[in-house]
Amino acid sequence: MDQQRRFAFNLKRLILLLALVSTVITLLSSYLAIFQVEKKLLIESSLRASQSYATRLSLTADLFFNAAQKQVAYSADLLGDEFDNIDALTEEADRLHVQSKRFSSVLVVDKTGVVRAASRNSADMVGIKLVSDANTAALSTHNPVLSSPFRTEQGNHIIVLSAPVRNARGGYMGYLATEIDLSKSSIVDSLINARNYRKDAYIYVIDHEGDVLYRAASGWIESAPEGRLNKAQLGDKTQGFVRMKNLQGEESLVGFSTMDVAGWTVLVLHPAQADVILLYHVMIQVLLYTLPIVILVFIGIWLLTRYISRPLRQLASRADTMDSKDVSKEIEQVNAWYYESSKLKTVMLQGIRLLHQRIEKLSTEAHTDPMTGLLNRRGFYELVDKQLTESARIAVITLDIDHFKKINDTFGHDVGDVVITQLARLILDSSREGDLLCRMGGEEFLLLLPGASVTQAIQLAERLRRQVESQHFDGAGNVTISLGVTHFYPERDNIDGALKTADKALYQAKNEGRNRVKNL
Repeated sequence: MDQQRRFAFNLKRLILLLALVSTVITLLSSYLAIFQVEKKLLIESSLRASQSYATRLSLTADLFFNAAQKQVAYSADLLGDEFDNIDALTEEADRLHVQSKRFSSVLVVDKTGVVRAASRNSADMVGIKLVSDANTAALSTHNPVLSSPFRTEQGNHIIVLSAPVRNARGGYMGYLATEIDLSKSSIVDSLINARNYRKDAYIYVIDHEGDVLYRAASGWIESAPEGRLNKAQLGDKTQGFVRMKNLQGEESLVGFSTMDVAGWTVLVLHPAQADVILLYHVMIQVLLYTLPIVILVFIGIWLLTRYISRPLRQLASRADTMDSKDVSKEIEQVNAWYYESSKLKTVMLQGIRLLHQRIEKLSTEAHTDPMTGLLNRRGFYELVDKQLTESARIAVITLDIDHFKKINDTFGHDVGDVVITQLARLILDSSREGDLLCRMGGEEFLLLLPGASVTQAIQLAERLRRQVESQHFDGAGNVTISLGVTHFYPERDNIDGALKTADKALYQAKNEGRNRVKNL
């Protein structure tokens, strides 16, 4: 069990795991790379779109202010030589108010800041001395002025557009001022409609200080009532795109463009996170579309892994039965179709052959007598069971060398070993195929003759006795043997009893004078 747990991750699972991990890592890396690239492209696209829209809005505003400025300048030129004619001033103010839908009121102001004439809808302003910032700027600069938005006593948000009035000699007489109601002007309509650009977008208009003049969500407001943006983040460029925080403190993508006439900057902002969330949805869709392909790839990897690991798996399973007789045939049938498995198969076959040879050698050494090559006692008892089941009768011959101790004592043990070896060869030459020949120990031998009768066993024993008697043994001369013969029927008799009977017959042969065969 511990070994099974230890090798729970076989080659197939390891290859599959490695392939799946590699595939998943590759896919995740690809998705991450795609996500980062797409995120960058999407943000750049959003920034450029915001800049493009801000530029369109600023250009629209510039067209509006340029047209208004030209109208005011034209009327101011007409009033230079008529500045003392109140009726002429009033008539021109009325004409400008009626003909242009841009202006909510028209005022003619002298160089002391007093309203000299006005359009009829603002007649109550005549004689009033103006003290607004726009008035101060017009009188001090003697140049056209476009004021920042401010709230009137009536609650209207207006800006003042003025042009200097000069006589024919160039003398400064005062200025012509027009008020533009931002809640009614077409410039406001164009900016408010910008809210349709993106639902999550913010449209800001800021002055040169960064004060918020306009926000699409709430319209034109007085200078800096809702906060100030850090205009320094826009740099010195008149248009472009940056990342900055909006009034709510959200990190935003900002496209901007500065108006040439007013000097105000239009900003189009939308939360940076919105594009990332959109990209997440897109990537999820991509993942869903590619999921079937990924599943097919995984299935392909699984099948390929099985195919690659099959030869090694089959060879590994055969390794558990290396001592089996048929294992070589089973290994030969393994389809080792690639180099590594083919080499492993070859090595295993060579190893099995060597193993079987070694096993056979060890088995032979364990079951045979190394001096004579005959079976030893262990080999005899391991093989005798087969003979007992296959033979109806069995003859037994036991023998030993007469006076063998005297041979050893007289000629030495080396000569004694030679005598035993020569005797073993004579026994082999006299025996039949299928007989069990065994050296039981020392000079004692045992012959088991399956199917032989007592007569046949006695004849074989007698023939062997005569051959030994006539044989010259190297170093010892003439040697004789004594033999005991018996037989038994395996179905009803016990082999141990038969062996004891044969030994008893052998002892009688010795007692009767040796060099003889005795049957019991």
